[in-house]
Amino acid sequence: MTEVLERNSSKSAVSVGAREAYYTICPVFAASNVAQELGWIEEELGKVGAKLSYLRALPPEQGYLPHFSHQFEHLFRDGGNIPSIWAKADVTDTTLLALTAEHHGGQILVRSDSDIHRVADLKGRKFGLYKSQNQNKVDWWRATSERGILVALRLAGLDRTLVEIVDAPHEDRGFGNASKPSQLWATRSRDDLVYTAEVKLLEAGTVDAVYTSHGRGQALERTGRFKVIEDFSRYPDWTLQVANSPYALTVSTDFARKNRDIVVAFLRAVVHAAHWINANRDAAASILQRVTYHQSPADVAAAITATDFLPSLSEQNLAGLDIQKKFLVEHGYVKRNFDSRKWADASYLEEALRSL
Repeated sequence: MTEVLERNSSKSAVSVGAREAYYTICPVFAASNVAQELGWIEEELGKVGAKLSYLRALPPEQGYLPHFSHQFEHLFRDGGNIPSIWAKADVTDTTLLALTAEHHGGQILVRSDSDIHRVADLKGRKFGLYKSQNQNKVDWWRATSERGILVALRLAGLDRTLVEIVDAPHEDRGFGNASKPSQLWATRSRDDLVYTAEVKLLEAGTVDAVYTSHGRGQALERTGRFKVIEDFSRYPDWTLQVANSPYALTVSTDFARKNRDIVVAFLRAVVHAAHWINANRDAAASILQRVTYHQSPADVAAAITATDFLPSLSEQNLAGLDIQKKFLVEHGYVKRNFDSRKWADASYLEEALRSL
């Protein structure tokens, strides 16, 4: 049996077998990235007679937008929670299977030749803020950056009105295709990944500061042209680490209801990988470096020291999700609100844990 599913804005269709699952994963510290690189997800799905395919193996016009909208009915998605929240709220019906906490939260970056040494020095100055020109997807990087800027200002005792926000437009179209994530990210240079539109404005001196992620900030500092003046990971307040995180593992609801064994098999592989990463961090770092923005395995090993890769729907993880969702709703990134506890279904993960 094969069903034909129309894909988002694409007029072409993709034939998907009834027992075929697609997956897509962001370049983040999530156990699913290791599970797929080691072939464990495909192996577990094979045990239940299912086939696994990578969404971004499709041409960009078919595989790019569904990575954000989840508008692909046989899809598992793991990674940044902003697209997952937007998809659930405004686009399609998904089920939240698990969350993975992140402990960095991002940084504020300025030029190294500036007289700016703390966020308070940015009073009256300019922040660059990424702005996607793609109207068919949530602007997840702008949302992450905007919240980071507002948090930094609040910590410094500054109001948003005391700085100027300058938009940094970016076309934001799909690029390339590959058989798995590590091959996809290998098609892009590290400079391309870290020199985002707003960083280019900072380098040119058009703005005075930007928000950036930990991996990007680390790479940019090493050029000698930039310096970090605020790092949210240094604070004991865990809510400051909410930055497109905790990472959300979701699945198309109708597919999950009809194929519970496939969902549990996928989660078995992820849990297996999580236990392996927690016990073999150096080896895992070599794998994760290939699917994230960090420059070396040593950088990854240092960055994941405090990360528990075992995904869960703990109350703290759900609270972090709600913090992110509240910001998205209040700032217009998401139109509809919803109950995160009703979105989450722990039964699939619980079954996977019991079966191992």
